[in-house]
Amino acid sequence: MAFDNKNVSLARLSANYRLIAELLLYPEERDEHLIAEGLKGLKTAPKPLRKLIKSFIRQPASHSAEEYVATLELSPPCPLYMGSYLFDEPKSCRGAGMSGRNSYMMELANIYRHFGFELNGGELSDFLPVMVEFLAISLERQDMDQIGLRRSFIERYLLVGLDPLGEALSKYESPYGLLVEALGELLAEDAAQAGDAPAWTPPVGEPECAATCRIRLEAAFPAAGEPAVEVEP
Repeated sequence: MAFDNKNVSLARLSANYRLIAELLLYPEERDEHLIAEGLKGLKTAPKPLRKLIKSFIRQPASHSAEEYVATLELSPPCPLYMGSYLFDEPKSCRGAGMSGRNSYMMELANIYRHFGFELNGGELSDFLPVMVEFLAISLERQDMDQIGLRRSFIERYLLVGLDPLGEALSKYESPYGLLVEALGELLAEDAAQAGDAPAWTPPVGEPECAATCRIRLEAAFPAAGEPAVEVEP
């Protein structure tokens, strides 16, 4: 019975992640049916999480396209691209291809592919709604993670940019700060579910990007008896 209860809890976590990912999108692009279903699933979530998301939805600015564009999109003070909080902007096109953020996004894309998650519509891999959607998908595909890659994703790629984003949103009194706070609550609950399972780290001396590229190859050509993950060329 405990195993069944854990499955129910993980399903609820996954649904909560999808709700937050949808609410982080441009208001006119949100799927209202998905949001309605997500709110139904929120009934069994911890009270702090329910309160934060409902507070966000009640604020008129959370439904305003103008607010979204001004705060999160056009030369935004609070971009939803997590790499922008971790790396300086390159000063040239050549620098962009060799930048830390470019490597960071390549690593993210390789982690996504390992779990069979491919980006659609040309969105960048460090876009927060994409990263949160991946949290839901990878939670449902735990059999594809035997090395703590998902935990590494959370600790090494997501959490490090979440605090600076939250601080920026708080400075501008944006309602999206409530969603970032809600995401933090959900990540804490996720970590508690994971227990003491270690996070994956690159082998000593191996560049992180090379290591995640190797992960992609291992996903395409797994050990005998393990299912292969379709990887695009």
